[in-house]
Amino acid sequence: MHSKPNIFIVCTGVGHINRGYESFTIECFNELKSSSKFELFLLKGGGASSGKEIKIACLKRRGKLAKFCFKVTGREAYWFEQATFLMGMLPALIKYKPAVIYYSDFILGTFLWHLRRFFKFKYKLLFSNGAPNGPPFSTMDHVQQLLAVYEKDAVSKGTPPETQTLLPYGFDISNIPPFLSENEQKSLRQKLGLPLDKKIIISIGAINTNHKRMDYVIKEFAMLDPNKYFLVLLGQVDNNSTVVLNLAAELLVQGSYTIQQVDAKDVSAYLSISDYFILASLTEGFGRVLIEAQEYGLLPIVHDYDVVREVLKSYAVYGDLTKDNQLQGLLKQVDKSNLTEEDVWSYAYNNYSWDKLNSQYEQMLTRLF
Repeated sequence: MHSKPNIFIVCTGVGHINRGYESFTIECFNELKSSSKFELFLLKGGGASSGKEIKIACLKRRGKLAKFCFKVTGREAYWFEQATFLMGMLPALIKYKPAVIYYSDFILGTFLWHLRRFFKFKYKLLFSNGAPNGPPFSTMDHVQQLLAVYEKDAVSKGTPPETQTLLPYGFDISNIPPFLSENEQKSLRQKLGLPLDKKIIISIGAINTNHKRMDYVIKEFAMLDPNKYFLVLLGQVDNNSTVVLNLAAELLVQGSYTIQQVDAKDVSAYLSISDYFILASLTEGFGRVLIEAQEYGLLPIVHDYDVVREVLKSYAVYGDLTKDNQLQGLLKQVDKSNLTEEDVWSYAYNNYSWDKLNSQYEQMLTRLF
């Protein structure tokens, strides 16, 4: 009787970074680790080793040593995290002889490709293209394309269709709508220190002026009546957050907003008591947070472009977020929508829940061995 093949799902940031890559990797591992078709191991850069979760020693991209290496060499600290993680993986590669390595970090995958050539390892490389990266895909055996727009682009540029699988991110969405009663909402708002008598607008992402454009959200909120609305910004707060924090203090009425960094597991509590969700980024590879908002019945307010149109279909409100004074009108569109919270949750569940996608992920992985 043959033993089941081993598969590694790998993400260097798990245990010390909270991006979409990390949350997806953790959810995917938890969903597929009981598969009858293979043995799945999670290799991660932080946390503790336990069971089939293996911590790999490596430099951390936010650590002093990785930053020092950047100053000396000019290479990003993230590169050193990936390179040292690769070296730390060697004992696990030799011991478990994985048939497939499933990863999202492009740099690590490139290292693994060259390592395989050098040591004659037999593993296949499956790249989850979440950034996304464009073709050519020359340092992996198979590519998971999250959206048709990426798959079509790759095919048009010479990537064979048989080396790609069109499969969106899976999400841990309950098959029962997670909506709170009015009393439960009031109780949770009190617990979180949020007002009971205002509409809450929430945005989630790194607290800076870059990709998630939190400064734009603040400027738009400043045009609303602070007696009617309250702003919640959740995300990583670091040295790059100073401009956003100062802008909020300058433009917004004290007591009309909160800016916090919370654990990923606590984000759902804020979503469950919010009335509106906005993501001001002008581009996303997929936008996991959009589906997380939909899980709680929130109709996302987003910039209008092809990626979010494919992800959200008619279950969003689209606007031109490059322009000023847009938020008030977009809030009115949400209010006038004929879609119920149940409609929005149902769309997210039926299209993106692990309940619906589990078997497709198993098929994608087993195709490679």
